[in-house]
Amino acid sequence: MPQNGIPVVLARAISNGATPYHYNANTAGYQVKTGQGVVRSISINTAGATATLTLYDGTSTAGAVLGVWSVNTQYNATDLNIQFTTGLFMVAAGTTAPDATILYN
Repeated sequence: MPQNGIPVVLARAISNGATPYHYNANTAGYQVKTGQGVVRSISINTAGATATLTLYDGTSTAGAVLGVWSVNTQYNATDLNIQFTTGLFMVAAGTTAPDATILYN
């Protein structure tokens, strides 16, 4: 990890024009972005307990599921390049929410 505290994978993705969204609470859902875009990476900064992170292409959970990740351990999923067209909607569920950063553009 560089001295400024930003993991190398995040620094690379941000330099490529990606927008970071930091999340650290359970919620019924959150609209990260409306319109089309691409999920670049997901970083689980602090693991949750029996937790999952689900991303949807849409403005609610009625949208198509882009992916479901178990977020019970700390890790980085980079170079995902998952395209969405309607919007990026996310839901984190579990006993304890993870602290996560999603990079998208």
